[in-house]
Amino acid sequence: MADEHLQDMREARRALVEMRRNWAKAIAGDYQRGKTEDAIKGIIEVQQAVEAIDRAIEDEGKLKSEGR
Repeated sequence: MADEHLQDMREARRALVEMRRNWAKAIAGDYQRGKTEDAIKGIIEVQQAVEAIDRAIEDEGKLKSEGR
């Protein structure tokens, strides 16, 4: 069961990284008032989610090693 949770989290992380790359692409393009600011907010939110998932993956790994 823990392996399944870890796999789900890794897949979620991969999806978030793809979202972050898309936001970065939008930011790297020509400035578009409103859209560029939205992209900046989006990349910040996605990065926070990536960091949260990283912590969750680490926690799941600890739980697995404890036999939970």
